Amino acid sequence: MNHKIDLLKKYFGHEMFREGQDVLIDHIMDKRDVLGVMPTGGGKSICYQLPALIMYGVTVIVSPLIALMKDQVDSLNENGISATYLNSTINIEESHYREEAIRDGVYKLVYVAPERLLRDSFVRLCQSIDINLVAVDEAHCISQWGHDFRPSYRNIPTFIHKMTKRPVVAAFTATATKTVIEEIIHLLELEDPYELKTGFDRENLLYRVIKPRNKFKYLKDWIESKDNSWSGIVYCSTRKSVESLSEKLASKGISVEGYHGGMNSAVRTRVQDNFMRDDTKVIIATNAFGMGIDKPDVRYVIHYNMPKNMEAYYQEAGRAGRDGEASECLLMYSPSDIVKQKMLITLNDSSHERLQVLRENLQYLVNYCHSDHCLRDEIVAYFGEEKSGDNCGSCGNCLDDSDFVDMTTEAQKILSCIYRMKERFGLGIIIQVLRGSKNKRVISLKLNELPTYGILSNLSEGALREIIMNLIARGYIHMTTDEFPTLKLTILSKSVLQGKEEIMVKQERVLIKDQKKKRNKGKKLVLRPENFDENLYELLADKRSELASKKGVARYMIFSNKTLEHMVIDLPVDEDSFLEVNGVGENKLKNYGEDFMAVIRKYEK
Repeated sequence: MNHKIDLLKKYFGHEMFREGQDVLIDHIMDKRDVLGVMPTGGGKSICYQLPALIMYGVTVIVSPLIALMKDQVDSLNENGISATYLNSTINIEESHYREEAIRDGVYKLVYVAPERLLRDSFVRLCQSIDINLVAVDEAHCISQWGHDFRPSYRNIPTFIHKMTKRPVVAAFTATATKTVIEEIIHLLELEDPYELKTGFDRENLLYRVIKPRNKFKYLKDWIESKDNSWSGIVYCSTRKSVESLSEKLASKGISVEGYHGGMNSAVRTRVQDNFMRDDTKVIIATNAFGMGIDKPDVRYVIHYNMPKNMEAYYQEAGRAGRDGEASECLLMYSPSDIVKQKMLITLNDSSHERLQVLRENLQYLVNYCHSDHCLRDEIVAYFGEEKSGDNCGSCGNCLDDSDFVDMTTEAQKILSCIYRMKERFGLGIIIQVLRGSKNKRVISLKLNELPTYGILSNLSEGALREIIMNLIARGYIHMTTDEFPTLKLTILSKSVLQGKEEIMVKQERVLIKDQKKKRNKGKKLVLRPENFDENLYELLADKRSELASKKGVARYMIFSNKTLEHMVIDLPVDEDSFLEVNGVGENKLKNYGEDFMAVIRKYEK
């Protein structure tokens, strides 16, 4: 067994690397810059944590989220690895103490916020020690085209230039399009970096788009229908929504707290600690405020409001199931959310070029919500990967066995109407013309004289909107990204108009009966292996909760759910067999082994 594997098992409890980790570590050890694009939960942190243990000197990790720093440092310390962080949550005295300890070689890994990089005291500290590696977490934050641009990330190259000798630079992100990847390499000034993309598909996540008439009732009923031990995150678009929704859910007896950037630091810390330790089961948070959650057993993420683009959705939804267990991601869609996001985009960005890009990115997410195709395919396609075209069996569309109805004739009428309106109008007025509205604008523009006026008066406004958005999602209609978007036909629409292609739409979306039907079935995710001993698992989970409470740490920092599952299956009752359990390293064996083996021995008697 090579040295890397020895250290992986000793400190992290794993006997093999995940995809991409091994090769990235090798290139870092060979003193070559790297860029790793790996999905959330794909093990990015080990790619710089393990080299830090092998290489001489100190590794500096630039992280955008204060809460995430503490979480990762606590986890490293639990694994027997010396790490610390420097940020605004510690006072001056504690900061000086930690800086001296860093100078004395006490810590191998130092986490730091990007805003601190160019402080004279921190630069002098780093110039006085041997910095072997600078790891940049959430590297997409350096790009103005990324979904979470942080201007302070532009300080990183300047900081590196101030070092006595240039360290290896390793950049990591879970969300980056081709354009963002190019910007990361350019702006971080990576030198001949080794690039690795391990794919954006998260097979353990079940994606769904929901369009409920009563959002709150649907959310409440959904949460109450799930196992009450599950942890979840619900994202809202505004602080006001966070406060209102958390109060309403709490009044229904749900274990919930709100979390947003307007709260003072002490309250945010308390709320997050409660969630990490499972004292609070559900967190309601703003889309804009990154929580820095590294909690592996989040079983669901629900977007109560639409995020601003696919990158934001993918990253936020990706906080579910970091432990590899089956988890659910629900996106609750409503047209009013799109209007709000467009207003926010216009208010926050003045550059015409950037406005166009942001509107296009939002439109892709809107198309995703109206697609009948595999949602997993739609996600990976956004990031430049090829669609599989298969039934994935773990997204709302592939699992949906509802009827499909033939809407080809209706689609032809819609396309014809757009053509006759000379492709100069937006969605709202096109729907009015198709339904035969007597709206003043329709009459004043003489649109009521068109042959297509009132041609689909039998359909509701909602049904028409759904069909048109479905045609946009499929590429038959293009919606411009101007401030006032208009609908235009694409070259693909010709095949529909000529009757060469059918348009099938799910019946529940258009509320029409007695049409031609097609079926689409899939499989469901399973949370536990067959014949799994739930009773023993619960006993082990209780022991974990007891120990976590005594130490004042999150439960997963003792052992993950996956590791407890392996204990149930492997039934280790001595040190050698316990050490073989996936997720058990030497430090965990020393600190907790006997406690858990005692539970198993007693249960087996």
